[in-house]
Order: sequence, then C-alpha cells, then structure tokens
Amino acid sequence: MISKPPGLPFLIVFSAVATVILIRASYPYWDKFEMFLLAIPVGALLLAHWAIRMVWAEHKGTLAQDLKYRWVLPFVVAGGVMLALVTDAPFWIRFTLSETSMEAYAKAVAVSPSGKEPCQWAGLYRVCDGTQYHDGVTGEGLPGSAQFGVRDWFLGDDKGFIWLPTGEPNDIAGKYGESYSYLKGRWYSYKGG
Repeated sequence: MISKPPGLPFLIVFSAVATVILIRASYPYWDKFEMFLLAIPVGALLLAHWAIRMVWAEHKGTLAQDLKYRWVLPFVVAGGVMLALVTDAPFWIRFTLSETSMEAYAKAVAVSPSGKEPCQWAGLYRVCDGTQYHDGVTGEGLPGSAQFGVRDWFLGDDKGFIWLPTGEPNDIAGKYGESYSYLKGRWYSYKGG
C-alpha cells in the first residue's frame, strides 16, 4: 500500500482542506493570519505524505508510467486556492450571488416596526440580528439603514454587513471597537462591536 502513489483518499483530504479554506475566506473580514495557521501545518503534513508516497513508489518501481504526472494535481489545487485567496474571489463570488437576497433582508429590517428581523438565509449567508444601523458617534439610528451579522460554523457573529441609503458608517476610526470596509453601492462590511 505505501509503495503506491497517493490516490483518491489523498486527493479527497487535500480537496476538503482547500474547501474549508475557501469557505472561511468567503466571509467578510476573514482572518488571513489565522487562515495561514490552518493551511501551513495541514499543507505541510499532506505534502510530506505525498512526497514520501511518490518517492517510495518510484523507488519500488510501482509508479505506473501513466501516473507519473499525477504529482501535478495537488500543486494545481494549492495554486488555485492561493490565487483565489489573493484576489478575494471566494468573498466576492458569495457576496455577489447573495446581494439581491441580502438587499431584500436589509429593506425588511429598514421598514420593520420593531426594528429587528429574525435569523434567516439571505442568499448564501445565514444572517442574524438585523437591526437599524446606529451611528457610532451620536448613537442615533439612521432611517432606512440595516446592520446584520453573518453566522457560520467557523466564525462568531462579530462580522457582518451594513446597508446604508446615504453616507458611510461613522465610528471615529474604530473607537468603539468596530471597523468598516466599503464594498460597493450601499454596502459595507464590518467587524467587531
């Protein structure tokens, strides 16, 4: 068994790790440092396993001629993941696919008499705690606005989106523990608070 090159189980584990990394990167304000803390040790173990199996299979002569190019596949997957992370593609793809549903949720929050909306799926995000956005300096609610968190198995609920009809979030550069990032149109992402 050890004298054969890595096969389907190896590629499944390798692809599962890549999938977890891409899912984590599809949320607002994903932690790049934490991501590399996950990817480097797991990637190093998988690479060591792959190298040992390939070298041993070549040494034993059990590396079939048509399988000699299988060694490229893990590097193609890793390169694709790195390219996706550098371009922030997982976030932008998920955000773009969810934007219409999240805008409908934001509008429901903005017109809600109670000013709150329950947790629900808005596109590909599980959104919770939808409330009217309150200015970080004055504490006043901004009419027609919405702020809501996103939840997942991996993340807490301290990240989310803000939908503002006009202006931009005001928090004196994070004095109250929040940081904002402009996305597009009326959308901002936030972390903290």
